[in-house]
Amino acid sequence: MIDESIRRLNLGCGFDLRPDSVNADNFPECNPDLLLDIEQPDWPFDDNRFDHVLMKHVLEHVGKDFATFTRVMQNLHRIVSPGGILEIHVPHYRHETYWSDPTHVRAFTALTFRMMSKRQNDEWIANRANYTMLAYVMGVDFELKSAVQVYDNAYVAMMNEGKLSKDEVRRMADQNWGVVRELKFELTVVK
Repeated sequence: MIDESIRRLNLGCGFDLRPDSVNADNFPECNPDLLLDIEQPDWPFDDNRFDHVLMKHVLEHVGKDFATFTRVMQNLHRIVSPGGILEIHVPHYRHETYWSDPTHVRAFTALTFRMMSKRQNDEWIANRANYTMLAYVMGVDFELKSAVQVYDNAYVAMMNEGKLSKDEVRRMADQNWGVVRELKFELTVVK
């Protein structure tokens, strides 16, 4: 039985079980609180059930086809309370950790999630911009609250040793492969 007072969901938890969260995964060996295939259409959660959903290295594995990906994002939008947080960690698309795993089906950038904002879509529409208005296409509304780059350990070590400044590493990350290992996004759910 899942404690209804728990307002956090660790979706695709794997072996990272968190005591403050409902831990859900499709892999029974990790012993989640709930077995859940997030690519299936009907998630067993009420609307606005969670204030915070963590998807740590999950979203890049699901929704190979756009219809399935849309359904996943719609379910996330449905189960997170208004103003709630969707926290997403994914490998950076220019790092070997993304390309080395054959189960990765989709890459993400901050722009991906900006396309899921109705406010941003409306601005682009007014300016006749050429972006896919994902918020309207998918029927969701998320505001990108933060996007953080996590640097590869080799670059962190060079910064710690004083061989590179953080500004130098940021500039390198814009141009070079392998500098950023992971991206962490926080989205606010708008309803």
